[in-house]
Amino acid sequence: MKWITALFLGAIVGFVVPLAMGGQFGVWLDSWASWGTVRPISGSPGVLFSIPLFLASALAFRLFFNWHSR
Repeated sequence: MKWITALFLGAIVGFVVPLAMGGQFGVWLDSWASWGTVRPISGSPGVLFSIPLFLASALAFRLFFNWHSR
């Protein structure tokens, strides 16, 4: 897997997981997981982006699929 694909999938995970956990008024911002979470669109009712989740999932996708393809 190339880095650009891993980063793209990581960005999707970085947006979807915080929103699936309730968005701005959910469990995500009331726990330790809110560290590193930003609101990329100011004034948005609930769009969140988790930078640590983005980086960790991109790295995990890259490592897993490179290992799996050998």
